Amino acid sequence: HAPLGAAEVEAKAAEMGVQFAKDIGVREIILEGDSLNVYRALQGLSTPPPSVDAVILGVQTACSEFRYVEFSHIRCEGNRPAHLLAKYAKGIDDYCTWIEEFPCFLEHALIHDVNAIPVN
Repeated sequence: HAPLGAAEVEAKAAEMGVQFAKDIGVREIILEGDSLNVYRALQGLSTPPPSVDAVILGVQTACSEFRYVEFSHIRCEGNRPAHLLAKYAKGIDDYCTWIEEFPCFLEHALIHDVNAIPVN
């Protein structure tokens, strides 16, 4: 409920994603986000903004427990499923998890994203 900027939201989402992956026993992860500053900081390519320094360090430390970790930057326009999921999450008051099944709106957005990938 705190007023957070884009970098803070991205860093916190990475932190929560890593924790969730650990909780359910996933050992290989790809963290994807649209904040280039957070992406570069997670990779150790740049100094994180001071407001997310501690969170970035925590994510990097937690990532050492996985067999495989990849950080992926994607432009905001190319991440419609994440945008729809964030809008949906704003209306949820409690914790909600999908592991094997997920909402229909998300499935359609994922299919659209996959079909939009250019084939060379």
